[in-house]
Amino acid sequence: MIIRSPEPEVKILVDRDPVKTSFEEWARPGHFSRTIAKGPDTTTWIWNLHADAHDFDSHTSDLEEISRKIFSAHFGQLSIIFLWLSSMYFHGARFSNYEAWLNDPTHIGPSAQVVWPIVGQEILNGNVGGGFRGIQITSGFFQIWRASGITSELQLYCTAIGALVFAALMLFSG
Repeated sequence: MIIRSPEPEVKILVDRDPVKTSFEEWARPGHFSRTIAKGPDTTTWIWNLHADAHDFDSHTSDLEEISRKIFSAHFGQLSIIFLWLSSMYFHGARFSNYEAWLNDPTHIGPSAQVVWPIVGQEILNGNVGGGFRGIQITSGFFQIWRASGITSELQLYCTAIGALVFAALMLFSG
C-alpha cells in the first residue's frame, strides 16, 4: 500500500497578455514624442507635399504640360545617375590599383581602396600584388573599364569629368 501525502490542488493560470497594452495608445499623437503631439499633420505634410508635387494630373489637364513635367523629372533622374557614375570613375582613378592591374592582371588582384587604420580595420587590407595593400574586389569594374577601352587612370579622370558635365547638362535640361 502506498501512502501519499495530501497535496493541495493547484490551479494554474496562464495570462496570455501579461502586459496590458494596446496599439490605440501608441497611435495617439505625442505618445513617443511630445514635439509632434499636435497631430499627425506635423510630420506627414512633407510626404503629402511630395506626393502632390508628383501628382501631375491634379495640376493641370493639359496633356502637353503633363508630358513636359514627366520628361523633366526623367532628366533629373538622369542627372543623379551621371553624378553617381562620375563618382565611380573618380574613385576608381584616385583610390584603386587599376594601372598596376592592367600591367599584370594574372598576378595582381583588382583593389578599389585602402581601409584607413582607425580602430583596427587595417586588417581588412590584404596584399593584392604589385606592392599594393587594399581590399580585393570582384565586382568586375576593372574588366568593364578594360573592355570599354580605358587603359589609364587619366582616362578614368577624364571620364569622371565628362560624366559630371553630363550630370550638369541633364540637370539644366530638366
